[in-house]
Amino acid sequence: MDYALLEAKAQIRRQLEAFGPELNDLALEHPPKGINADLAMPVFPMAKAWRKGPPVIAKEIAEKLDWPEEGLIERAEAAGGYVNFHFKRERFGERVVSDVATHGLDYGQLDRGRDHTVVLDYSAPNIAKPMSVGHLRSTIIGEALARIFRKLGYATVGINYLGDWGTQFGRLTYAFIQWGDEAALEADPIQELLRVYVKFHDLMEEDESLEEQGRVWFAKLERGEEEALALWRRFRDLSIREFEKIYRRLGVQFDVWSGESEFYSAMSDRVIQEAQEKGITANDQGALIIPLEEYGLSAPILLRKSNETTSYETRDLAAALYRLDTYHPAKVLYAVGNEQSFRFQQIFKALELMGYGGVEWVHVNFGFMTLPSGRMSTRKGNVVLLEDVLDEAIERAGRVIEEKNPDLTPEERAEVARVVGIGAIKYSDLSQSRGKDVVFEWDRMLAFDGESAPYLQYTYVRCRSIHRRANVALQPFDGAALEAPEEHELLKTLARFPEIIEDAAREYAPHTIANYLFSLAQEFQGFYEKVPVLKAGSEAQVSNRLQIVDSVATVIRSGLDLLGIEVPERM
Repeated sequence: MDYALLEAKAQIRRQLEAFGPELNDLALEHPPKGINADLAMPVFPMAKAWRKGPPVIAKEIAEKLDWPEEGLIERAEAAGGYVNFHFKRERFGERVVSDVATHGLDYGQLDRGRDHTVVLDYSAPNIAKPMSVGHLRSTIIGEALARIFRKLGYATVGINYLGDWGTQFGRLTYAFIQWGDEAALEADPIQELLRVYVKFHDLMEEDESLEEQGRVWFAKLERGEEEALALWRRFRDLSIREFEKIYRRLGVQFDVWSGESEFYSAMSDRVIQEAQEKGITANDQGALIIPLEEYGLSAPILLRKSNETTSYETRDLAAALYRLDTYHPAKVLYAVGNEQSFRFQQIFKALELMGYGGVEWVHVNFGFMTLPSGRMSTRKGNVVLLEDVLDEAIERAGRVIEEKNPDLTPEERAEVARVVGIGAIKYSDLSQSRGKDVVFEWDRMLAFDGESAPYLQYTYVRCRSIHRRANVALQPFDGAALEAPEEHELLKTLARFPEIIEDAAREYAPHTIANYLFSLAQEFQGFYEKVPVLKAGSEAQVSNRLQIVDSVATVIRSGLDLLGIEVPERM
């Protein structure tokens, strides 16, 4: 489907076909505020080929364009090295409002990814360990990207690839057999497993024989001995049960729960066999490696250690091949921090050398989350638990909500605090470029008057409140009744939503949507301050402006949903 802005651009492109294919790559840009144009096309790249100055080229193009009566473009004109385009405001406005009203919360849905699948690997906590605030970024960035790609028509497979295999689980198994408490395990599984694991490490500093016990019990796991496997399965199941509680609070769902444990045997053997058949392996002091130095990477991939066990990277490659076989994806995304960039360069190069370079392998990297020292409470040791952060966000949001709207019932206030608190945490992260470090600041993320989820949620609530207060039957949207320039600017911003979603998917950048929503909310604020809505001059204007307000509410709600953020109806 094509929405108003996409159709307007398509109409311009069709007109430009008369000049030949050389104009195909010229961008259609959105001019900054203060420029009298709806779209602009810079022609500077054509100067060398056409052997003319950009102002001359722009003038030639603008004068030769012929706009059909039924289209959305009224005229084009040259402005320096740009061709500026102007919409037929009446028709364009009607089309935008119709698009939003017709599609509702599906506005922005496109079929760009039809018949294509995107696999997303995100969150990935380690079993038997608590989820800390460090898991937040991968979890919510991955979830947002899954929602964004679904909006564009892709089938998505969200995978939670657990850290559930390795020598540490031999240590954990031995530790629980020696010092575990069954009642404590049932009451608080993660804390009890963490307790015995920490005790093992503390004692291992004095008793080196414990390290050998850890290896012995991991060997039992790898051989499939039932006593070891039964305990490991129990630890895994209990850990997942605890993780799911946090994911429910975050509104995060996975299609598949997977883990390293599935890929240490048969699939890893396949990786080793295929790599050897491709002739890309080498022996290094008894270990099997894939050398990568000639490709600019300073270290090889270790496929098999000298003791015949596989490595973490081998299991990663095995998981990648399984995903190709099972889901046949066009893209595989890994939402993992910046610190793992080199490892993914190794993995992707190895996959390419093995003949799997046709798939788009993407490391969706992100920076660290920096916490304010001494300003966040913790219940259990030095790790800042994600559960504690969520609790504190909801508590802080509740205090703000009570101050701003004391008329809410306790039940309403609790629900609004949940929606606002969780939303504030998510938006604070997702509104920033993922490659950068994020500073966790309570005051900024819970502000009602800045770039924050509460500001956007409040804008949505205000839009809904305006509609509830109206006592007017809506009429068909009348473009001829559009008078204020703020109306046209707001409609243009609403029209950009579908392409903003495309931009976010192309760059794997949820902050593109977050920043757009903030701009839309600011645009609405300027509109609402300058343009009467319920007290407009005519019923047609009241009806028009109410429909614009409704469109803003719809797009804010839809956009926040792509970020995994809910909206309240009152706050």
